[in-house]
Amino acid sequence: MLAIDLLLIGLWLARWVLPRGKVKQGMPAHRAAAREAFEEARVTGTISALFIGTYHQLRTQDDGQAEMVAVQAFPMLVRQENKSWPEMHQRQRCWMPINTAIGGLRNSELRAVLMKFAQELPNVA
Repeated sequence: MLAIDLLLIGLWLARWVLPRGKVKQGMPAHRAAAREAFEEARVTGTISALFIGTYHQLRTQDDGQAEMVAVQAFPMLVRQENKSWPEMHQRQRCWMPINTAIGGLRNSELRAVLMKFAQELPNVA
């Protein structure tokens, strides 16, 4: 039986999200996702160039203004996790079974993306 754990990043107010960030001009979106996973949680691995879905989330700008952004989610096979990372005092890192993670997320679009992903995987616990 294949067990899939999901890495979530905890922000203030106990809001769990996937690592995410801006895509720099000229950088493929999946590479930007891998860069953010490294910066926000200090994990590295093999990331798929194919995204598993898109969801929307509020992002606060440097000037305090909030905007709704579309986020593409990419699956990544994590091969290394460092014990410390630059944002460890701002963000909490949590691994949990994908079905547990789905049940604990506030964002209904992200839940739907992950439910579809889990259904496409064989024998997910």
